[in-house]
Amino acid sequence: MERRGVAEVQLAFTNLNWAFREQREADQGIDAQVELDGLTNPTGRYIAVQIKCGSTFFKRRTRHGWRFPGKPRHLTYWLANLMPVVLVIVDPKTRVGYWVQITADAVHETDRSWSIEVPSANVLDASSHATLRDIALAAPSANPDPVAEVLPLLPPSTVEALSALSLVDPEGARRLARMLTGGRDDPRAVVEPLVQASRGWVHATAARLATVGAYANDHGHRDLAMEAFALAAERDPDNQLRLRGVAAIMAITVGDRSRAAGLLRPVHAPQQAGTTNLLMDVAVCALEADESGREDLLEKLLRDRPDGELDAEPTCLLFLAERAAGRGEFDQALALYERVCERQPANTGGRLGRARALMERWLRGTTALPFRDQQEVTALAMSVRDDVRRWAGPSETMHRLLVQERMLVGAFKAVVELATPTAFGGQATDREAGDPVVAIVGAQASIALDDRIRAVRFGDAMRGTPAEPLIRALAADPSQPATATVAMWRTALDNADTAFAARICLNQLASRGALDATDLDQVEALAHLDDGDRVVFTARNAVGSGDIDGAFTLLRSAWSPAAGEILIEILREAGRYDAALAVCDEIWAAYGALKALQEKVNILVIRGDLDAADECAKDLLATGELAAEQRTALHRRLIERRATRNDWAGLEACCRAALKDEPTNHDHAWALIIAQLNQNRWDAAWTSYRHLRPDVTNPGTVPAWVDLHLRFDNTPRARGVATTLASRFAHDPDTLTRLERLNNPAQ
Repeated sequence: MERRGVAEVQLAFTNLNWAFREQREADQGIDAQVELDGLTNPTGRYIAVQIKCGSTFFKRRTRHGWRFPGKPRHLTYWLANLMPVVLVIVDPKTRVGYWVQITADAVHETDRSWSIEVPSANVLDASSHATLRDIALAAPSANPDPVAEVLPLLPPSTVEALSALSLVDPEGARRLARMLTGGRDDPRAVVEPLVQASRGWVHATAARLATVGAYANDHGHRDLAMEAFALAAERDPDNQLRLRGVAAIMAITVGDRSRAAGLLRPVHAPQQAGTTNLLMDVAVCALEADESGREDLLEKLLRDRPDGELDAEPTCLLFLAERAAGRGEFDQALALYERVCERQPANTGGRLGRARALMERWLRGTTALPFRDQQEVTALAMSVRDDVRRWAGPSETMHRLLVQERMLVGAFKAVVELATPTAFGGQATDREAGDPVVAIVGAQASIALDDRIRAVRFGDAMRGTPAEPLIRALAADPSQPATATVAMWRTALDNADTAFAARICLNQLASRGALDATDLDQVEALAHLDDGDRVVFTARNAVGSGDIDGAFTLLRSAWSPAAGEILIEILREAGRYDAALAVCDEIWAAYGALKALQEKVNILVIRGDLDAADECAKDLLATGELAAEQRTALHRRLIERRATRNDWAGLEACCRAALKDEPTNHDHAWALIIAQLNQNRWDAAWTSYRHLRPDVTNPGTVPAWVDLHLRFDNTPRARGVATTLASRFAHDPDTLTRLERLNNPAQ
């Protein structure tokens, strides 16, 4: 009976192409080892099998199978086995085997024995092949899988391609995994020779080339990705149309229209006659749209194709989203990026594209909820940056977004920290800190913080690049002759190589009345200038030349959030405060532009209407939209105003609101304690001190600290702290005298 069981199980596994190797020597309950695909493609993945044959094993019927009782020594041995263990019971009448994997969860134990249910649904034949395969593959290897080990170090699309490759070409997957992860510091240096050599390599299969293409695309090298996918198309007749379509779309993206047209020429393979492919159709339509200016050709194509077909091609969705964003159709772009993210939540292109589109929509004042967009930009950029840093991808793009977003909301300290390399105490990697936009914005924030020396350091870091003249102009000595400053900005404009840099230079020249019409023409394409931009720059130049009324008329003719903000600035500097305040209210109501409220506070303070400024500041804080350092500055302003007026009850209320925002801010805590002391509420002040425990970091808080300890806690420990404080403030005689009171309370 035992031999019959072994024979039936061997036959069943042989039919599955598994290698069956019987254990003929005495064992502890293992009759054979079976190797997954061992007869055709040995994998080194095994299952240990215990075989039982006889009608006895089918007597204990359960609802879903049969109950098998076992010996304790066998269970201990099986659960400790490095291989997964499967029990097979064979019915000698029907010659059918039924199996169950021995796991701790499946076993039912009593005080003296154990049993397990063998399901009648687990027939040892082709119906169980997938499940048994999964069991064999799930067991840990003696050595880590070299492909699985490196997947966390690779970008999402590459992971997907490499995982698919490992199923059909394990050797190729292993080689590529090692090579691609070795290129973390310089991906292009790895991909370029691979693509070049692949032209003459027979073993460079389509699957391997597609993996290389995915890797190049994930790292932002679309020209190399195009070449890899084009080569892959030559070697895979069955998927030639799709791969050509991917390559053509990438060719269009990098501006190589002739290559795209060549890739889109009809394919004459017999099996592809009369067939079509979405990616090919979209690429053809995009070329036609570019030539004719009819973007509706693409829209019609998409209307005629099922949503499921489009959603199955994230490459196509990303291409269409980028085109929509390039045309300024941000709502359409955002909807397409969202579809990518829904299908592939880990897709960095979808998340990054969405963040960039939100940023552009926010900058152009076309969003209904600026703060919500700002928050989403930050969340998306941070999540993508953190993911990308794992595989050393192009994190500059994400970091650049974060830096620009912080600059837009006026979080200057955060900008400087984000732009500074980690080696110097900041948050940027060397690649991120070397991004020109990051360096320029870091210099701008430094100037806003009146830290010209730090701005110069950002210029030093960009030495020899087109960004250096711009940063040097930003950090220039403000007392130098105006002609010298204008000359510096003209040099910076001549060297500008990005829209961002060009716009900064135009703005600086215009603010000095030194902008020529030819300057706008010179960088029109580079800076993506439209009619509204020309109006804004011309108006700013008019102000710089002394023509305020002309600027007012120009800005009103092309009304936008940007035009409104410049008009507020112009009116404020001209001393026309009522008109400036009216524009602040208009911009805030129409566009929700937070800067309008901030400007209103500043103008009210300049005009001397401090009560109204306080109320506006409260409204500004209530929005919840300010950067942390701006909230701190506003709270400090409100606290100082009430302290100046000896409004101690109002000061206490302001301090509580500030501490709700920043529970660990020592300045706010001391202001609260001092407000309570000035109301003669000693017990409340002592309670606040004990709960908040603020540090004594400046001499101004020493009197309150001494008075509290004299009244409630003049202990040796307190006097020891006073000695430490005396060392800290040894340069201040009045403070030393106050601290000495703890040793001589009678004084």
